Amino acid sequence: MDIIAAHRHGLIEQLDEEVAALAGRPRDYEQRAVVLHHLYDHSRGSFEWALAEARRELRIAEALEGLKARLKRLGWLVLRREQAVHALEQLARAFGNASRQRCINICRAYRLSAIPSLRSEAEEILPAGLLEAFDRCHAARRNGASAGGDDELGSLCEALAASTCDHDELAAAWQAIATTGLARLAKRLLGDKALDLAAARDAKWGTASVERALRADERLPPSFRANPAQHYYGLQQMLAERRRQQWREACDREPDAFELAA
Repeated sequence: MDIIAAHRHGLIEQLDEEVAALAGRPRDYEQRAVVLHHLYDHSRGSFEWALAEARRELRIAEALEGLKARLKRLGWLVLRREQAVHALEQLARAFGNASRQRCINICRAYRLSAIPSLRSEAEEILPAGLLEAFDRCHAARRNGASAGGDDELGSLCEALAASTCDHDELAAAWQAIATTGLARLAKRLLGDKALDLAAARDAKWGTASVERALRADERLPPSFRANPAQHYYGLQQMLAERRRQQWREACDREPDAFELAA
């Protein structure tokens, strides 16, 4: 591997580490909403799919909280309560894993498409249609204008987002919840039809109204509501420092680390 190739490989590794950190843990829906909103903000409103996905993250988080509250409130009235508790945990885990992977897939693609020095890697990794759609998005951003809704970009992003999710895990979680007293409510809040209808309602509102609703959501930190960009860059810096600290601690655990570094 030559020096240039090694440098590019290092940039890809760094990008992957940062994107994984930004996506957070499976339960970090609010953090992913912040990250996805940043993609929309960075694109000057061209990347509308990212805004819709940010709303989807918060909607899933709210639904899971509602299911947990319902289970706690009904208590012994829920048929096979112990089974319902485990099934809900399984559903939350499956949705969390899928949401995290969706965020990783899209953030990595967006960032990769925007880095000139990694253009050849972007052409190898990303579908041609998606890269072209992102190019239009970045061109509009550089020109200081929004490209408006891009249906092709949205459909391509949805395909990429779902491409590496564990659909079997989700199917098994739905199968488990279907045998409990939470089945009907879970479908009403988290079923594909419910999420699609909610997204369609948002689309009717328009992106400006949707973003205002997102920024006013009290589940997100006050610092985000005050200044989304500043909050995002603070998050990015905090996560970078955490990774550096973890690297230093890992080196400290290796007795020959300093000798190897020298």
